[in-house]
Amino acid sequence: MMDDAPVIYGLEDFQARALCAMTAETEKINFLVGTQSLRITNQVQLIEFDDDTCLVSKQAFLHPVGEVWKIAAAPQSPHLIATVYNDTQDYRSDYGAAIWKLPIDHNLSTIIDDPRNGPCVELQCHLHGERQGSEVGSQVWSVVWAPEEDQHLITLVDNHVLYWDIEAGGSCAKVISQMSVEGKGSVSVGSGRWYPHQHCSQVAATSGQNVKAWDLRTSKPSWSIEGAHSQHVRDIDFNPNMQYYLATCGDDCHTKFWDIRNTEKPLMDLSDHSHWVWSVRYNASYDQLVLTCSSDQRVILSNLPSIASQPFGTLADQEETSSEKEKESTEKSEDGVIQTYEDHEDSVYAIEWSAADFWTFASLSYDGRLVINKVPRSIKYKQFM
Repeated sequence: MMDDAPVIYGLEDFQARALCAMTAETEKINFLVGTQSLRITNQVQLIEFDDDTCLVSKQAFLHPVGEVWKIAAAPQSPHLIATVYNDTQDYRSDYGAAIWKLPIDHNLSTIIDDPRNGPCVELQCHLHGERQGSEVGSQVWSVVWAPEEDQHLITLVDNHVLYWDIEAGGSCAKVISQMSVEGKGSVSVGSGRWYPHQHCSQVAATSGQNVKAWDLRTSKPSWSIEGAHSQHVRDIDFNPNMQYYLATCGDDCHTKFWDIRNTEKPLMDLSDHSHWVWSVRYNASYDQLVLTCSSDQRVILSNLPSIASQPFGTLADQEETSSEKEKESTEKSEDGVIQTYEDHEDSVYAIEWSAADFWTFASLSYDGRLVINKVPRSIKYKQFM
């Protein structure tokens, strides 16, 4: 059974580290990429992958305020995005965040005559502490939309988590509440995720070697993982199907899995990468499938049924009564690496599963290479054996 070959797309003259799936688009395999350049105007590129022809189409939108460091798509509106950017004009460095509208042309073209010209993202509102009258600092690290509606999002600014309310169309935003990280010395937050369970009432963020969480209803801390990694924690992701399960990754080359009800030690500790692990992502439907990417230029797909809600083959195995079938099912369910992808030649900063196809994912390296891959067919078809 032949697996699909990777589809490699280059961002031409751009470097990049910002990637997200277009979560509001469930019919097409769409990803959004934000570029980084000090020489030419940066872009947000909408990448569409045709699963039948394996062709990539794109549409580029100018992002005039500078380098894109993070990008997030609104969960309900396909034309709304938020970016964290670095404005390097006039030899200064100003990190901010804003909500933009994409003037999407539904007839995407595979060819753009001049990537430096084209339609521009339309500013809806700024998400910036100082500009909105907040007393927090100016270093914006991340922006995270609420899982199921466009009205709320959070930004991570210095050592604060700002909880925003966005009015219709994203044309106005105000801070509902703010939470701060307490600790000795200089403490700041980095990457954040919204807790998808219990009415989405909590958010979590990395803070140095730790992970902190807050209850949005009370604006108070709810739980924490102290010393989650021996070095900087780079990313976190919640299991979408199992309450309390969280994945973390960091500069110590480890990926760890936790039960937030008991954070004394991780449920599992993986060390498959040889350099900093920048991102970890659960598959939204089959949570035993986990992706990680690293500065070692590799993407790793793991199968972790022992800490998943429903391992492959469970439905079929329930109908089988023979001992041979039970033994075969057990053998299929061993934890381990499914495949290591080595399609990149630079540090891989981001990975995302498609919102339209649970078997497709994209990875992005700093040299501007976007690679679209699929879960191996031998693994995919186990679910239906």
